[in-house]
Amino acid sequence: MVNIQWSMFIGLLLAASSSWAQRNVYINEDFNGYNRVRIVNGVNKIDFAPEGATLWSGDTPCSFDASAVGKMSLAEKDPWRTKVMPERYLADFDYDIAFEDADKERVKAEPEVTDETSKFYDDFLTHSTWTKTVRIVFDGTDVTITGDTDSLSVTQEGAHLTIETTTAGLKYIVSGSSEDACLKLYSGHKACLVLNGVNLTNPQGPVINSQLKKRLFIELADNTVNTLTDGSKYTKVKGEDQRGCIFAEGKICISGRGELYVNGNKKCGIASDDYVHLLDGFVHVNAHAQKGKGVYGKDNVIVGGGVLRTYCDGEAGKGVASDSLLSITGGVIKAITNGDAVWDDDEEDYSSCCGIKSAWDMTISGGEIYCLSTGTGGKGISAGHYLETIVNDKTKKYYNGGLTIAGADIYVRTTGTRIPEKKEEDGHGHKVGASASPKCIKCINNMAINSGNIYVRGSGGGAAEGLESKKRIDIYGGKIRSYCTDDGMNCTGCLINDGDIFVCSSENDGLDASSLKIFNGTLYGVGSGEQQMGIDTDGKTFEIYGGEIIGVGARSCTPHGTCSQASVCFYLPETYCSGVAVADAEGNIITQFPTPNTYPVLCLLVSNDQIQVGKRYKILSYKDSFDDVPVVEYDFSMEEEYLEKIEEKFITLGSKKSKD
Repeated sequence: MVNIQWSMFIGLLLAASSSWAQRNVYINEDFNGYNRVRIVNGVNKIDFAPEGATLWSGDTPCSFDASAVGKMSLAEKDPWRTKVMPERYLADFDYDIAFEDADKERVKAEPEVTDETSKFYDDFLTHSTWTKTVRIVFDGTDVTITGDTDSLSVTQEGAHLTIETTTAGLKYIVSGSSEDACLKLYSGHKACLVLNGVNLTNPQGPVINSQLKKRLFIELADNTVNTLTDGSKYTKVKGEDQRGCIFAEGKICISGRGELYVNGNKKCGIASDDYVHLLDGFVHVNAHAQKGKGVYGKDNVIVGGGVLRTYCDGEAGKGVASDSLLSITGGVIKAITNGDAVWDDDEEDYSSCCGIKSAWDMTISGGEIYCLSTGTGGKGISAGHYLETIVNDKTKKYYNGGLTIAGADIYVRTTGTRIPEKKEEDGHGHKVGASASPKCIKCINNMAINSGNIYVRGSGGGAAEGLESKKRIDIYGGKIRSYCTDDGMNCTGCLINDGDIFVCSSENDGLDASSLKIFNGTLYGVGSGEQQMGIDTDGKTFEIYGGEIIGVGARSCTPHGTCSQASVCFYLPETYCSGVAVADAEGNIITQFPTPNTYPVLCLLVSNDQIQVGKRYKILSYKDSFDDVPVVEYDFSMEEEYLEKIEEKFITLGSKKSKD
């Protein structure tokens, strides 16, 4: 039976393959006693056998035991989603993340900076003057140099070329192909490297090695395809760094309307000991090494335009990474990681894959971002780090680096599980020991969301969370959609001043925050039907001053602290409805919202500015549609007294004064 199902699947895949080269394949499988959804990205071939199947993504195989696989499909099959999520939100999580040919048509240049005082003014190629041109043509084991060569000191060994100069304003136009080539530059001045249709490989080190202390401009000539590949082992050079296939001691600024493909086998694809700035062009980077990085900037990575795609299949790989800052103001980024987490002996902790990672502050103020991480402990976006020190014989943690999001469209998927799958406990229910958990968007310090559209999905099993901060998440606007097996949003403190927020969990809480203050906006939190909450504040600060708040789960925290807006918390028994409404005493609808229709008992928390203390209201529940006649109707009064329980204790009411 398994063979027949797989044969049918392969026929479907091959038939579909006639219209495109690659597709993501979704696999439901049993893994250490857990069921998880795994994504094999960019499948272009399948080898079928009775005992299993091997899916090929390019040259990378991914094998599966037939006994472990439940379903394989071209579209995700999630049995939990329709059970915990109202129908209105289902389509928000149907997005897929894959590399497509259409990505090449989405290149737009970063708007030119005209303010000469801007620190990025000099990153634009047109703001520099180029007075001399050198043409370099690679041809197998040989290379020829023509043009303004008088000021150059050239060392050549086969197709390995080293150029030294003291002359400013040099532009190098490079073309040709070689399977054993390198271009190395020394100068005290900036230089421009025009890639004009090259296909170069260096088995012993970087293909482009800039020892310039100034900027290296890389211009992708219009309508050209350029491919660079390094080796998996480097020949060391004393006193010099060699961090990747394209490496520079100074800044790297990339522009132009050509295509650049970089294959990093040793460390990184593109790396700078200063920063990398993408202004224009189509750039695709593969990083295959353990802990390899697609694009790495020691001090910063800036993406303001163009299209950047990174693919990392090594353990603990990072798509776009910085040891300091990271800034995204425009362009399109697609970062896909397939590797698992790996133990780090130096850190005594796990190191996991991540699509976009900064060690300090990350600012996202524009552009489109797509991150997919399929390995154990994988992250989509992660900002900051923490340090532990011993102070007066006590361990103290320092949380460094924040995340600010405004005006961007962000789509993140994680499908990996936590490693180890089951974390050890100390006998008192407290988890101990190192672990790595999948997170869609993670920030060690404070996270601020001002605007934009954020869609995140974590489907790999327990501990897969949507948005997590070890400190605060403050939301001032934007649209947020989060659906995960663990918490949809998790933080120590949360302030909501505006925004359209839907957070949902299939196994835990929708929103989990020890301190929650809501002033405006819409918050809809859905928790699991297994004793979890739509909104959970651990019995601590939960204050409502405005906005539309809906919490759905098996139970709920109730507001307490200083509130200026009333709320009502009520229970509906058994399989009751697919929608609930709150109406005034005459039956006029104040608010209505969809609900999961599979929970045995549903607890709902509702608050908005139309619910007033001292007035009578009705709770209406609907079986299939809000157009139907309500199947349940409760009538209640919002009294000034502390608590009132009516209608067989299915409704618990609270007022501003009662704090409940």
